[in-house]
Amino acid sequence: MLLARPRIEPNECLVSYLIRISEKNGFKHIGHLLRHAGLAWKNNRVPVHQILTGEFDLNVYLLQLGLTTFSSKIGPISQSFQNVIDTHYLLVKYPKVCPDCIEEFGFCRFEWSLLPYLACVRHGKLLIDISGTGKRLNWYRRYLNKFDDTDVINSLSDVAPTEAIKLSQYIEELLQGGNRISCPEILHGLELRESLSLIHFIAHYRSRLLDGSFQPLSITNGELVQHYQYVWAMLENWPDTYYKFLNQYLEHPMSNKGVGGLHKHFRDLYESLHRQGENKGIARIKVEFDYYIEKYWPSVLESTRVTRIQLTTRERNIVSKKEAAKILNCHPDRVDKLVQQQKLKPRVFEGKKHYSREQVEGLAIQIYSNWSMDEACEALQLTRYQLKQLLDAGILHTFQRPDAFNRDWIIDKAQCQELIVSLSQKARKSPTLSGSLSMISMQRRGYSIVRLILAMQAGQIEFGQLYVVDRPLSFKQFTDFAFK
Repeated sequence: MLLARPRIEPNECLVSYLIRISEKNGFKHIGHLLRHAGLAWKNNRVPVHQILTGEFDLNVYLLQLGLTTFSSKIGPISQSFQNVIDTHYLLVKYPKVCPDCIEEFGFCRFEWSLLPYLACVRHGKLLIDISGTGKRLNWYRRYLNKFDDTDVINSLSDVAPTEAIKLSQYIEELLQGGNRISCPEILHGLELRESLSLIHFIAHYRSRLLDGSFQPLSITNGELVQHYQYVWAMLENWPDTYYKFLNQYLEHPMSNKGVGGLHKHFRDLYESLHRQGENKGIARIKVEFDYYIEKYWPSVLESTRVTRIQLTTRERNIVSKKEAAKILNCHPDRVDKLVQQQKLKPRVFEGKKHYSREQVEGLAIQIYSNWSMDEACEALQLTRYQLKQLLDAGILHTFQRPDAFNRDWIIDKAQCQELIVSLSQKARKSPTLSGSLSMISMQRRGYSIVRLILAMQAGQIEFGQLYVVDRPLSFKQFTDFAFK
């Protein structure tokens, strides 16, 4: 029998309870305590993981020690993870604690044993799992608030980042069954296992992007914060940050195999999403991944390689140089000139330049819906010299002028139409005046085409209009000029 038999607290970790019993009764660690209760494992080992998950029934051994039996709170939570294929990363391998809480309440909370629970919500500090000398906290310790007999767990912990506190609050509220949880929209309505599956999925593939692997069981709580902090920030700005995250694969393939490595990375990622589709958290990632593939992934990835993705159209938003030239109805070299003019922005993929379909089609619409020099001359019935005078004077507008990178004009068709309509409204409605002059006669009297149009706009001369059905935008329809 025991000399002291403390009661377990409602939110206490089971192993914390065993450590407190051992400490009060003089046992070296929990292995010696359970051996005293009849657990004859080699080297006084203890099934810590199974105790935390509730798989190992402690009640038999507690009865041998004269303690009240109890049921595990974390057991049902852990068992729910086994119902669906999802993350294996639930519980820590090494304990982590808040020294301030231990000092205040005298026990360790069971949520501290969950991997993504990073910070004490009450004190706003990171949980401690390593000493200043680099020693890891262990389940087999004599005292609850010490690494060993002498090294006290330092309560001067680092202040936790906002993301770490928010994530810990979210997990704590889920454990308590809260219905009104403040969290990113993508997590709304998810169970704990589904949320953690989503979080660990992103953390895992981010590590692979950085040429590493996500092994949360073997790294410290401070290192875990770096991973989870990034994930939580991504979830708060979902899905835009997720698209930016996926964009990084274009420059950082998962291996040194170049094209093969890049394709393998996305196939591997998609296979994982497909296999875990029963999990609501993973399913929400898959929705955005499918959208990204359809909207942003370069067209060089054949449709046969993504048969499980429900594409709404076979057109991809990223096109090759050859496709861009086809859309613009120009020679491929012209595409390079447009890049030099900063009208197109290339994206390097597999060593080749690709372009946004939306940007290319927008440029094509601008070109096709406006005029070249010849088209403008024909529609306005002006000579190239006259048209050039109007362009240089700013009376007519352009989207593009010839320069070192191109020889084409793009003249603003809509602005030309507005100018003709404006002049038509100023045209004389009364019969033709005697002694009026034609446009050619006005030019013979020293009125250049520029000076004439400016005078017409300013109302300095009167003029009539002879509407031409075949040439509604012709300048020749304005006639019978007379000085005021």
